[in-house]
Amino acid sequence: NMMVAGLRDAGYEVADTGGAFYVFPKVPAGKGTAQEFVASAIKNELLIIPGGIFSGRDTHFRISYAASETTLQRGLEVLRRLVS
Repeated sequence: NMMVAGLRDAGYEVADTGGAFYVFPKVPAGKGTAQEFVASAIKNELLIIPGGIFSGRDTHFRISYAASETTLQRGLEVLRRLVS
């Protein structure tokens, strides 16, 4: 819930997870493909996975939230910066 709410508050389009250990947000408009967005995240020391690995579209990215709350909060901070 924390990840979905945090992503939505930052302006990401994201569906509810249904109990999964990951979330699959859409790359914000104007931020490039999922591959390009993931490259930007990695430059900011945040490892996320391009959605094209899991589907035929390069429009989303995957975040595993099998991590500590501190790590997740740091990730949300990076994702907020990437859309501002």
